[in-house]
Amino acid sequence: MDRNTQKGFTLIELLIVVVILGILVAIAAPSFGKLIDDRRLKGAAENLFVDMMFAKTEAIKKNQIVTISATGTGAIWCYGLNETIACDCTTANSCQIDGVEKVVSNLDYPNVDVVASSTLDGSSISFTPLRGFANGLHLKFSSTSSKQLGAAVSPLGRVRLCSDVTSWGYESCL
Repeated sequence: MDRNTQKGFTLIELLIVVVILGILVAIAAPSFGKLIDDRRLKGAAENLFVDMMFAKTEAIKKNQIVTISATGTGAIWCYGLNETIACDCTTANSCQIDGVEKVVSNLDYPNVDVVASSTLDGSSISFTPLRGFANGLHLKFSSTSSKQLGAAVSPLGRVRLCSDVTSWGYESCL
């Protein structure tokens, strides 16, 4: 048996592997950008859904009205939760639950816009202490990939996610 037999990669083999990996990364990079945009869109809609459910349960638990107030359109938007009355989510410490500021804005979700048909200026949802009834509201977000995902509240207080893209597994927004 020859002890001088060398095992391992040559420099040329290593360079070929690096070039192939570089090509694969270049092909996959645009897909990652789309994936990130879709995750931001889902995150914004699911966060709104959770905040609506939270407002409903807080209204029932505390036996007082809890309101979600929203403002903005397109790329500049925000919403906040407040006990009893509507609040201005653009003003610091205006929207609070138990003394803790509860505001979500477009800064939390870059490249997520409010759909034009869902203009928020002055919109609010008030959940009543009696079984969490609410005035109905439907809000849709969109991403740079033109997908839309939203959250809706029925007058009976049912909160749901909805989408125009059935492949995501959500009900239709219509």
